[in-house]
Amino acid sequence: YVSVRNIDGNVERAAASLGAPPLQVLLLIDVPLLAPGLFGGWLFAAIAMAALWRWHLHLRKAGLAEAASPLVTAALAVIFANTGDGASVHSSAIAWMIGTWGARLGVYLLWDEVLERPATPGLREPIWLFERRALDALFFALPALLASFNPATALSTVELGTAAVWLVAFTGETTADRQFVRWRRSRTPLTDAPEPGTVIDADVCRVGVWRYVPYAHEVFELVTWIAHAAFVWTSPFGWTAVACPLAVAYRVATGGTRRAQL
Repeated sequence: YVSVRNIDGNVERAAASLGAPPLQVLLLIDVPLLAPGLFGGWLFAAIAMAALWRWHLHLRKAGLAEAASPLVTAALAVIFANTGDGASVHSSAIAWMIGTWGARLGVYLLWDEVLERPATPGLREPIWLFERRALDALFFALPALLASFNPATALSTVELGTAAVWLVAFTGETTADRQFVRWRRSRTPLTDAPEPGTVIDADVCRVGVWRYVPYAHEVFELVTWIAHAAFVWTSPFGWTAVACPLAVAYRVATGGTRRAQL
């Protein structure tokens, strides 16, 4: 919080008047001043993830790091949203958006993919896996920090529009996850071996929104983060938030669409 207050707008304007491009101002002036606050946010996430790693040793269940990451992101977003000296209307909105997204997704993953799964005797995931998720949480909470600097006293048309897009994406992702869980619990395995060369998609969800939107979870997740980035676009250095949906798109492209299949 103190590191954010240390940012002097006169220094930024002086650098810009001398010909420094916005990216150079961000890297050479703002980032060093924000470093203590960012470190504090990472420290909070790292301690939380270390505690969860200890819990994982007791549970002996995989997936806890992934499930907890959205919850830690939501907590950091609420903290970051209250650090800047901008108008509260922007920071409150983005904190609500990221906080609601993280709380819902984290509880869903924790319950459906960790607590309801059987324990694996002797399972011991490395602590660095949890600490890497702490860095992820810090990264995806940054849009809330950017929004906290926005001095405008009212939401712009762009922000209102992207908030509406976010609501649609959030509703779609929630619906897709619920339909996927119901489908997975009600499906019956194949008893007969398929003919050679036959394509079997019985292990692919085709119900509800999944029938019209293949890999619905990933699609709505990506749209959600596009909305987060677009919402903070009008904030100071808000364009840097585009890194978040790009990271989500990269994960989908390189990690596959796990949510759509068993």
